[in-house]
Amino acid sequence: MSLEIETVFRSRARARSVLFSALRAFAEELGRIHKRRSTARALSRLTTKELQDIGLVRTHFGYRKLHHDRFGADFWN
Repeated sequence: MSLEIETVFRSRARARSVLFSALRAFAEELGRIHKRRSTARALSRLTTKELQDIGLVRTHFGYRKLHHDRFGADFWN
């Protein structure tokens, strides 16, 4: 096989590799979006008390972690 033909095969293989990498990254991003949406749906079904039990509080923009101890400051003193 000549050097020229081998170079053409390598460049085609490299192009396919780039295409497959882009497709893989796209599929992974779609998976992350799906997971984020399903988590948001599950959280939206929880009551305020249930959210507090797992350490979250509902806000206007979504959810955030509670910033206080579960037992309170007096528990450890």
